[in-house]
Amino acid sequence: MAKRRSKGGRPRKGGARHPCGKLRAVRDEGSERTMALRLRFRPFQGGKGDQWAGTPIGRAWLVGLLDGYEVDPAAIRDAGLNYAERYWCYWPAPGGVSNYEAEDRRGAPFAGGLDVAGDRFQALDATVLGAGRASYDAVQSLVVDQHWFPEENPAWLDRLINARLAAAGRTVAGELPRKDDAERLKLAVEGLLTLVRGRRRRAA
Repeated sequence: MAKRRSKGGRPRKGGARHPCGKLRAVRDEGSERTMALRLRFRPFQGGKGDQWAGTPIGRAWLVGLLDGYEVDPAAIRDAGLNYAERYWCYWPAPGGVSNYEAEDRRGAPFAGGLDVAGDRFQALDATVLGAGRASYDAVQSLVVDQHWFPEENPAWLDRLINARLAAAGRTVAGELPRKDDAERLKLAVEGLLTLVRGRRRRAA
């Protein structure tokens, strides 16, 4: 059977259409691995948090690990993502490393505006460090260290998330939390809360 042709003589494209005849847009769900990751966290946040499943702190927010503090959990999540993005704009990356002449090639454009001298990042970094070295290291573990492998969690966070997944009836293959995992998360959140509070003071 010959394919139905459009008015211009070209074969008619297949797919769902609107009543007017125009093709419906097909949403790109990403790779199978990305889709599997999203589906794993669909029971949380009313099934509307797919876009946050791609980073460790996003997944921590999805399962409610950032709840219970005096601020909106999303503000903690966003503070961590903002810090991480500025971190990787400030420090040299494979696309622009310092050379042997010690030329400083930092200061790549940042989505929130240029930070050529790195002043904004340095202020954020000093604020987090002000929470103490343990909190600073926990923040680095949560939002910085997995930059190149965002689908993986630090081991301590993986165990905490496994507990929430198991409680929601999801199959869990990894370990459940150890004694110090919750304390590590608390330290990370305390470090990020310094950024949230600092933003509030600037806005006041």
